[in-house]
Amino acid sequence: MDTKFFKILLYYGKGTMQVTKSVFNLVPLQDFSEPWTDEKLYKKYGLTKEEIAFIDSMIRPME
Repeated sequence: MDTKFFKILLYYGKGTMQVTKSVFNLVPLQDFSEPWTDEKLYKKYGLTKEEIAFIDSMIRPME
């Protein structure tokens, strides 16, 4: 949940200020027995350089 990938999917799934079950419709289920990074998720889901650049432009880095 700390990845930009998760945050952009959550952002586009959210139509209102309320967080309901439907907000998570775009977020795929993951095997959480290993840590996930944006790079691993981008590779797993086959994101293009353009898609990655878009996510980077939309989501601010965590501090």
